[in-house]
Amino acid sequence: MHATGWAQILTETGAHFGDQLSGMVHAADPESRVLPRNLHLCAALGALSQATHDALAAAPTHREAVGRAGAMLSLLTKVDDQVIDDRAFHGGWRTPRAVVRARTHAFLAPTLASLRTAQPAAATPRCRLAAALGAELRGLSASPARLERLLAVIARGWQIQVEAVAVLSAHPATTPDARVDWVTRQISGAWLLMIAMVGALPPTVAAPLRPDEEQAFYGWGGWIQRADALADLGKDTRDGLINSVPGRRVWREQPEAYEAALKAGAPDALYHLLVETNTDVACIPRPATLAALSARLERLGGVADLLTWTHGFLTWRYLAAPACQRDVTGRPWQPYIAGVHGWRAYAEGAACSAP
Repeated sequence: MHATGWAQILTETGAHFGDQLSGMVHAADPESRVLPRNLHLCAALGALSQATHDALAAAPTHREAVGRAGAMLSLLTKVDDQVIDDRAFHGGWRTPRAVVRARTHAFLAPTLASLRTAQPAAATPRCRLAAALGAELRGLSASPARLERLLAVIARGWQIQVEAVAVLSAHPATTPDARVDWVTRQISGAWLLMIAMVGALPPTVAAPLRPDEEQAFYGWGGWIQRADALADLGKDTRDGLINSVPGRRVWREQPEAYEAALKAGAPDALYHLLVETNTDVACIPRPATLAALSARLERLGGVADLLTWTHGFLTWRYLAAPACQRDVTGRPWQPYIAGVHGWRAYAEGAACSAP
């Protein structure tokens, strides 16, 4: 599908489910950390559940319900993320990693318990949102086994969140590349997979996702998370998440300049370093890599197209960021410039700025 086609679908899906769920999200987020654009962007991921359902279901009977549940799951994770990713919560790299892990686990555990049991584990709006989602997932599922498989992936996603906060807020000198690469694949991979799996819950789907299809989501997750980290480098480093793939690569190439830019809170300097060290190019996959991942999801219809669109949109957000200093005429960036009308149309439709 053309980029503008997905822009329209995601704009409409985000508005539709965002309107439905805004009251529950605002109640679960009393400090209003989830901005209107966050609400729209996360609600739009209901389209991923629907695309999976469209490909696998014998009839579209449950299409609206899986879209709503997928949007709820996306938004629930965002409500939690806005807290645990904040420097005021994790404390930055000087906080012992064991403390960060324990603190994050304690915060996330009631949400997961509420979702699993479909009963609030605590008398908080956040747990009520999770319990409501748990009830909707139970109502959709063709069998206890299919539901349990999804809940296992969700539980794994919650544990990955614990590790991600500990790793990404660490100092780059303290963690091996392999650990950061693993977290990068897992964090977005599990999130995208669980939202897609919602679409395969209903009894109109004869068989759920296959193991290789599930694993392909982690391949997509690694590249989508890298693109997101490029686009959000300024925000992430302000929040103390200084150990993303692009951040640590810049640190490895120019440690003193990276630490000086962090200390000064200077996004222009950070984005200059991305270009000077060629880190941004290193974070962009070869077209053949994405084509191979798409082929593994061929049975899932438009899912691969949607993931391709999402990766392109996030990469365009990096290129459109005011602090970005990359000359976009080079070959690696042409696919993302070619789709600019679609990316911009969605940003405008979702009422979110490019950066």
